[in-house]
Amino acid sequence: MNQTRSRIIRFLLRNGPSTCGQISRGLSASPSATRRHLGLLRDAGLVQHSSTRFSASAEQVRLHAAALEASFHVMPH
Repeated sequence: MNQTRSRIIRFLLRNGPSTCGQISRGLSASPSATRRHLGLLRDAGLVQHSSTRFSASAEQVRLHAAALEASFHVMPH
């Protein structure tokens, strides 16, 4: 996963629902880049968006990670 998107998820899990501005300030990132990453995370189902705040659920992140892991087939050596 992209480092900025990982930082956004960790920020939301640690700080709870936050605005795009709060997230960008907390990560010292530009609001436009933060907004773009939040959109990608929302589309992937990792971040939820209410009227003004974004949030992340540890359970949703775990489910997404498990589904991603299951999609990889490791071939024995």
